[in-house]
Amino acid sequence: MTTTPPPGTGPAARPTRSAPFTRAAWVVRSAWTHRSDRAVPSAETVRSDQAAHSVPSVPSTPRVSRRVHPVRAVGTVLLLPALVAGLLTGCAPGPGSQAQCGWMRKGADSASPATEGQTVVLVDVSSSVRGSTPASGGVDDSDAVGQRLGTWLDGVGTVSVAAFGGDAHDLRWTARNWATRPPHGNEDNWKRRTASVPGCVATAVAGAQASVPGRGGSDVLGAVREASTVLAGTEGTRRLVVLTDGLPTTGCADLRGAGFEEKAETDAIVQRCRDEKEVTSRTLLSVETVFVGLGRTAQDAPQASPAQSEWLAGLWQGLCAAAHPEPAHGPDCALITVAATRQSGGKASPRRPHDPAVEFPERTYRQAGARALFDPDSAVLRPAALPRLTRIAVDLRGLDGARVRVLGYVDPRGGSANNRKLSQARADAVKSELERLGVRRVTAVGKGVPDGCPGAAGDLGKEQKLQCDRRVDIVVVR
Repeated sequence: MTTTPPPGTGPAARPTRSAPFTRAAWVVRSAWTHRSDRAVPSAETVRSDQAAHSVPSVPSTPRVSRRVHPVRAVGTVLLLPALVAGLLTGCAPGPGSQAQCGWMRKGADSASPATEGQTVVLVDVSSSVRGSTPASGGVDDSDAVGQRLGTWLDGVGTVSVAAFGGDAHDLRWTARNWATRPPHGNEDNWKRRTASVPGCVATAVAGAQASVPGRGGSDVLGAVREASTVLAGTEGTRRLVVLTDGLPTTGCADLRGAGFEEKAETDAIVQRCRDEKEVTSRTLLSVETVFVGLGRTAQDAPQASPAQSEWLAGLWQGLCAAAHPEPAHGPDCALITVAATRQSGGKASPRRPHDPAVEFPERTYRQAGARALFDPDSAVLRPAALPRLTRIAVDLRGLDGARVRVLGYVDPRGGSANNRKLSQARADAVKSELERLGVRRVTAVGKGVPDGCPGAAGDLGKEQKLQCDRRVDIVVVR
């Protein structure tokens, strides 16, 4: 869907100067923000205006020569640029103020359905996203919103913004049915109001990010269902934007204890949500749905690896598809990946309730069988082992902040002293190769004979048992 920009708002009218880039000042980048109709008044215009409003003149008195005090002179020099800057920045919209956004709020807090299309923006304010303290390095969605706001407001007459946490019924609305299209009338007012839309929506999103949920945790799917009821009565375009890490801790999609690895697990979660009627083919009927930032968490929260983020995207693609009827062109879902932008100190609330944590499990690369890496009774890596270790190293380099442990094992046929020495030497050899390939924070431990064979299905034959004993485990530690 596209719209034709109003007169005077095309690319040629783009101002050459923008406001300072704050959390909400990104709005000057939006196609809604062009304000070529506002010009700084000329000196003659100012003089004529002053003359029209001047007070009656008084008889002149002889001019007395005065020496200007140096402090006053400096103060004047500093004040004038500030006044000029105030005039100039008044030509470009910044964060929406009460006066700027008043016309949008005419339907604020109203439960009446929108008649010209609506966009609902849900903002996840759980501690895993926002952080629990000012130093948590919470995720800031301002950049992600600023880059796409024009698209998200395209073709809709109203916008609503709400924060959510662990109770889906407790949506904290910071904008409700705000108008995005000013009524036609005075052309200058119409242009100013149109230009104020991005700043006002930015203010609402910033307010949602600062909200403190009444209950800890995250009920992403529940919040989506609540938003769908808001959109149900909307005529025209229905659009839902969900800013979330996608890590629910309640309901059918609770990810505490998830493996974050197998597609079979995502399929099972989707089926469970269908069976429990937490998602149906009509949940998001005719709703364009966008998930933004899946896998992005606060700096002090557990961090997902790229593979785990990909697994998470697959889960939400499946849940979103299950919430839509099957149209001929496929489900109306989009997943947007954005780099994590961190909030600076003071923006995350220290009063957020405690969240049950979703932990990303340790990943183990199990190299079973000594001959996969080493010849019998040898701690020298075989040439055939190098491509395998290279692939593992590429994965490990992508895990920011991870620590790696290399655990060496041998089968029980040698003596105990030799077993410990050989297992340590093999672990050291793998550690050295990983470090050569750019992996940092690696430790190596020789474990000797293992206690068993992890992940084995059923009883193992003698040779299978020996192969499993002769292994090296590369363990990722968060």
